[in-house]
Amino acid sequence: MSHVFNHPGVNLESKLSNLLLNEMPDIESSLYSAAIHHFQTPGKAFRAHLALSSGIALKLEPESFLEWAAACELLHNASLVHDDISDASTHRRGRPSVNHHFGKDVALCLGDWMIAKAFELASRHHQYGGKLTSILSSVMQETCNGQVSDTVQRRISSLHSWQSIAKSKTAPLLMAPIEGVASIAKLNYEKESLEKIVGLCGLAYQGRNDIDDIVPSTQKSSDLIGRKPNLVISLYAATKQHKTDSFTEWYNSNDIGAAGKWQKIIGVSDAIQQSNNLVDTWLIEANHSITTMPESLHNTLKHIVDSVKLPVKKISRNRLA
Repeated sequence: MSHVFNHPGVNLESKLSNLLLNEMPDIESSLYSAAIHHFQTPGKAFRAHLALSSGIALKLEPESFLEWAAACELLHNASLVHDDISDASTHRRGRPSVNHHFGKDVALCLGDWMIAKAFELASRHHQYGGKLTSILSSVMQETCNGQVSDTVQRRISSLHSWQSIAKSKTAPLLMAPIEGVASIAKLNYEKESLEKIVGLCGLAYQGRNDIDDIVPSTQKSSDLIGRKPNLVISLYAATKQHKTDSFTEWYNSNDIGAAGKWQKIIGVSDAIQQSNNLVDTWLIEANHSITTMPESLHNTLKHIVDSVKLPVKKISRNRLA
């Protein structure tokens, strides 16, 4: 995301970067080097920018939402560091992951530190600190529930089950920046409408990621190998075609050697087009639902939808980077 967020006389992106830099672990701490390493490639700071754009749209003073933007971004980055431990990922954003470079113990502690710092930043708000920390608490609980379902589920997911897991993993951390700023602005809106829009975008993003996991012929499907919930796999398993082959039998086994064969079969099946159609339908519905929200937030919500429409590079399998 290349937007430069400006408030009269203030470059908010610069202030956000300085805030995050000033909040890094003490230079004497063993976590300092790991934190600097991780944030040398900060990614799009998508969640922070959602908070910034919402704050601008609602005409708030930067001091009232900058720390909230940083809190949301730190919480997201904590989830990435912890994901890399769970997935034994060697790289994150094109560089060695904290887990790979510093070891899982340092990575675990750095992720925990980011969570604690996120709660501290949220609690600093002089008027809505309690409300903002409550939002972060709900986000953490829902995201953890979605992530553990993604990790431990070894059977083929039904479409309904896949949707539940995908929403829980992705949507809370997209909704939190907007919900927090709306609370600070005392904005009246239907929370169910915001949940619907962000939930549909979460489904669409995860669906794109799942297609990307199956389609590339030069890269093995991590979801097939790890038996992870995947939209394409769910749709393929629901067709008559798979009932004539031995896919379910293979999927329920411990064999990973045939993953490449099944990836090729599923990759040329109707499940790919069905997945693309569902993603398009979710995005259309999300876009139409924006009108149910206050007009001041329309541009921010349209940005979420437009961002999901963009091609998804396979950098992070679980969340927007």
